[in-house]
Amino acid sequence: MAYTITFGSSGLDVKKAQYYLNQVLYTPGAQPLVEDGVFGQKTQFAVVVFQYLNNLPIDGVLGSRTWDVLVQKFKELDTPTPEVNRTGYTLRIGSVGLGVQKMQMYLNRLNVPSPNLTVDGNYGQRTANAVRVFQAASGLSADGVIGNNTWDKIIQAL
Repeated sequence: MAYTITFGSSGLDVKKAQYYLNQVLYTPGAQPLVEDGVFGQKTQFAVVVFQYLNNLPIDGVLGSRTWDVLVQKFKELDTPTPEVNRTGYTLRIGSVGLGVQKMQMYLNRLNVPSPNLTVDGNYGQRTANAVRVFQAASGLSADGVIGNNTWDKIIQAL
């Protein structure tokens, strides 16, 4: 099942997307998105601009392809600026969505041996265990929850 982040979505995956969009679309003097984890009109417009600039289908939706290109463009930046608001959202048991789906895919790629997580966008016990393994190997507190620090370490490790 493919998940998307759309108008009205909220959570850590939206907050991270807003941060990545602020970084890759940075223009001096332009007003950045508020990184509040809520997918509203301004976030949707930023997604449309990003899709246009990257020759992606323009629908204002963060689907798997747009997300992959956004993460790749973010990783290509020389020196991203720190996130404005480091508080708020986490992915944990019971979370669902594109952010969970992508983290499952990334954990399958990063953890050795591979946890062989089902990439279904549903954060269950197996995903929490894979997160704990990654956190322990990365020197993070192994609580099985993906907050900002764990998310950042996963993206850096790709």
